[in-house]
Amino acid sequence: MTATSHSWQPVRLSPAVLTAGALVGSAVTVGAGLTMASSAQAAAPVEIPPGVFVVDEAQVLTALEETQLEEEIAQLRREEGQSLFVVYVDGTNAPLDQWITAVARQKGLSQSDSMMVIDVAERQVRYAAHDANSIEVFEDDIIQDYVFPALPARGEDDWAAAGSAAVEGVLAASTGALGSGSGSGANDGGASREQTGSGDTGAGGWVAGGLVTAALVGGGVALASRKRKGKDSSRGRSVESAQGPQDPLDAMSVEDLRNKAGSMLVAADDAIKSSEQELGFAMAAYGDDSVTTFRSDIEAAKAHMMESFKLQHQLDDHIPDTEEQQRAWLKDIIARCEAVGASLSEHQQEFNELRDLEKNAPAALTALEQRAGELAQPVNEAERRLVDLHARYADSALVEVNDNASDARERLEFISSAVAKARQSLEASDLSTAALAIRAGEEAAAQVTTLVEAVGKASDHLDRTMQNVTTGVRQTAQDLAQAQALVNAGQHPELAGPIAGVEQALRSVQTGMASGKPDPIDLLHDLENAHRQLDAQLGGIRDQQEQSRRAAAQLQQAILQAQAQIDGTQDYIAARRGAVGSQARTKLAEADRTLQQAVQLSGSDPVTALNMARQAGALAERASRMAQQDLDDWGGYGGGGFGGGGYTRRGGGGFGGSFGGGLGGAILGGILIDSVLGGRSDHSDWGGGGFGGFGGGGLGGGDFGGFGDIAGGSF
Repeated sequence: MTATSHSWQPVRLSPAVLTAGALVGSAVTVGAGLTMASSAQAAAPVEIPPGVFVVDEAQVLTALEETQLEEEIAQLRREEGQSLFVVYVDGTNAPLDQWITAVARQKGLSQSDSMMVIDVAERQVRYAAHDANSIEVFEDDIIQDYVFPALPARGEDDWAAAGSAAVEGVLAASTGALGSGSGSGANDGGASREQTGSGDTGAGGWVAGGLVTAALVGGGVALASRKRKGKDSSRGRSVESAQGPQDPLDAMSVEDLRNKAGSMLVAADDAIKSSEQELGFAMAAYGDDSVTTFRSDIEAAKAHMMESFKLQHQLDDHIPDTEEQQRAWLKDIIARCEAVGASLSEHQQEFNELRDLEKNAPAALTALEQRAGELAQPVNEAERRLVDLHARYADSALVEVNDNASDARERLEFISSAVAKARQSLEASDLSTAALAIRAGEEAAAQVTTLVEAVGKASDHLDRTMQNVTTGVRQTAQDLAQAQALVNAGQHPELAGPIAGVEQALRSVQTGMASGKPDPIDLLHDLENAHRQLDAQLGGIRDQQEQSRRAAAQLQQAILQAQAQIDGTQDYIAARRGAVGSQARTKLAEADRTLQQAVQLSGSDPVTALNMARQAGALAERASRMAQQDLDDWGGYGGGGFGGGGYTRRGGGGFGGSFGGGLGGAILGGILIDSVLGGRSDHSDWGGGGFGGFGGGGLGGGDFGGFGDIAGGSF
């Protein structure tokens, strides 16, 4: 793909993706005999890589055609702010309306996006714009007036023309050239096509009879004229746009764009986490059914975050990117982060009415006090478990949870301060401040639970890892004996080097196991790294079936190991999100995505799945180290060096200068942010985001709320 220097392979998604919910809108079917049929050899929905707008799964475009179409779409984005995704497939495993919706949901499109899918096997096309896109009302006009005339007849292969025609149609719609947007293609044009094609519907063309003549002769002439006119007019618009207002982001340096995108990634991620906690509070009070709409808002926001993190990972990897690529991806990240705020704000008023903390403040305050009392015992238990863990395992194995009990106690202290503030505000009839204090206390209580449960997870993870080390030592010894026997028999002398490495690693691991306080994670890594070198050599000796069998036997433990590492790092960041930046979060998101791919491949390709599961675990560990470094470097509140890090626990200060103890922990946890420290009274930045966006205000922008209508048909 020319839009990116990164190589990629389309990821085949399970048909289960389609069950996530497909939005079916209007569809124009051309010819009674050419309906939305599925193919016996169907392709699953594709994953559209970040920065890519043309996906040719059907392999009907030349490299030059693909490059030209990408450039046309890039120009459309620059001049009109409209993004078009064009996908060519060779059959689908579902009706095309459902298929395009599934792909769109997977991509997480924003309000300036649209998509066209051409099924070259079934000769169908669908075009759909986001339902918040200003050109959504022109869907039928674009498909009827632009795309249909450009589709190739049977035996022809100019598939690129349809993509270019879609670009021209979107351009015309966004500049007002399509008129009133009454959907004339769907009403008049669509009806006339049905009637004209009422004769023979043989497979030789799109549709039979007069329609074929009209499409191939009249339509072809009209298309040629329109394409020349479109190119001329686009050049005129380029001059106009150069003289007129430009996107403010274009005036920023790449470094400034990186900083802005990184800050917005953190803010968007925090807003989602806070919103999920708020959702939990509402669900506990009012039941699952009451929060269905808001859960959908969060899922839409998560889809945008997933794409944003993928783009950020692409920017952070070792492959050099051009400045144009960096700018495009960074602007996409910024737009998607804005879309997160819009998604979370979609039903903010309804959510506020549901919780109505100002009205229900007395009852909510009582519940918060009760919750705080119930949390004291789990914190005590976490302290005892940490003492036990330190007696059994090395300190290096407990870095993520070492401070969890003390951090949890600090959050409890903050809850007491929040309760006192809320009670004081209620007595003064200041319901707004009381509600804000209660919400902050609730979030602190949720973090106490996260911190305490993380200690239990760490204990289980280390115990299971130690069992895996024991099993790994036994399996490694068996493979070592097999390899040594081959060398002793005068076969495969290339095994001598790996054998020596594995023997040394095995002795080191066994010494570590006998030390009394091992680090199981480090031991397992040392064992796996040495064993992998031996496996690489033995892999050429073993047949494919044996390799798959061995990989399948190890796969489940590898997946569990990676999932435990991801969960531990997620908990670490969630409770310290005020200090953790975008790089650690990006690495963690990539770890989670890689593990999901491993799970998807586990049934069909255990060898690849095993490698991906191990890669996911390594990415999560890297994310953990980056998060720990962020905490070490964090200036925080009050300076100093708590826990080897960059902030000192201290009370005082805070909201209006009157918040008491636990404030430092609340800032570290992202519950309170810097503006609170100045004693601001407008509360606009109070809290860690909450349901409804960033700092309660939302950022604006688009979200993928589904396609209201889908225009298209068979051809």
